[in-house]
Formats: sequence, structure tokens, C-alpha cells
Amino acid sequence: MKLRVLFTAILLGVLLGGCSSKSNFYQLHTASIDDVQHTKHIKKTVVGIAEVGLPEYLDKPQIVTRLSASRLKINETERWVGAFDKNIQMVLADNLSRMLPQYSFLVRPWEDPVNDRYRIYLSVERFDGDAQTGVVTFSGRWSLVDVENNRLIVGENIGYRERGGVSVDALVDTQSRLLERLSRHIAQRVKRYL
Repeated sequence: MKLRVLFTAILLGVLLGGCSSKSNFYQLHTASIDDVQHTKHIKKTVVGIAEVGLPEYLDKPQIVTRLSASRLKINETERWVGAFDKNIQMVLADNLSRMLPQYSFLVRPWEDPVNDRYRIYLSVERFDGDAQTGVVTFSGRWSLVDVENNRLIVGENIGYRERGGVSVDALVDTQSRLLERLSRHIAQRVKRYL
């Protein structure tokens, strides 16, 4: 009888232990920009933010961290709230809208009949953090295109690295800061060329 009670208790503990592993959900966040200028009732130039290109290893709901130069970890219980590429696209558009309120930044796809004369493209090669050192690497390429004239205005490589904390929460915060850094750089280029 004691053996049966002990077996039942162990089985119940295993079952309850397996059910208690809940997922944590994360989202990149916009910059806290203090120098935002507000514009009202002016005709704004529309700039589209195209769909973000991601490498296959990042195009998944789980957060990916790096264990070594060639070894990655897919964190099954640490997940993005939505699609990672859409999160990057939305945060980039929001950051740019705050930094350059004289422009309208729209996230593709959108409903016609809105026409974007200019479009920003972002192709990510790497955007992950090292789980042991907290270093986040953000690399890829972005470009600004004159859609109306089918002309590349500017295109540049991205190569950012920043050390943050080693927790997933800290790595996501560092990713958000690097996306803000890219946003500021793009905002300078938009002001210069448009």
C-alpha cells in the first residue's frame, strides 16, 4: 500500500512538473525618444517600410541565442509574441515616425490606394545574442529606394554589436537598443537624401 501511494505521488509530481513549464513571451520595443517634434496638418511624404528579410534560423516563434560561433540554441519556452520580422518592421516604423514626424512611415503591406514614393528595405543576416557573454550582434543590409523612379538612393551594410545582460529579457532589450541605433542612422539618411 505504501509503495502504491509513493508511486502515485511520484507520478503526480512528474505530471504537474511537466505542466508547469509555461512559455515566456517577448517583444522588441520602440525607443524612448525625448526630442520628438509634432507636426499637424501638413502634407507628409509617404515612406514605406518593406517586409523585413530574415535568415531561416531566426524566422521562427522561439527566441534563438548563440552558445558559440557555430552552435545555436532554440529556446522552446522563450518566444516572440508574434512574428519576429513583423516586430522588427513595426518598431522600425514607429521609431522613424517619432524621429521624423514630417514623414508618414507605413508598414507594408497596406491597402491601396496609398502610394509610397520611397521605400526602406531591411535584410537581416544576423540578429541574435550570445547567451554566455550577453553580446548581441545585428548585421545585414538596409536600403532606401525611390520607387517612383526605380532608383536606389542609398544602401548600406549594418554591423552593430553591444554587450547587455545574459538573460533573454536583457538580450531582447539590447536588440531593441540596436534597432533604435539603426533607426537613428536611417533617420539621418532620410533627412539628408529626401
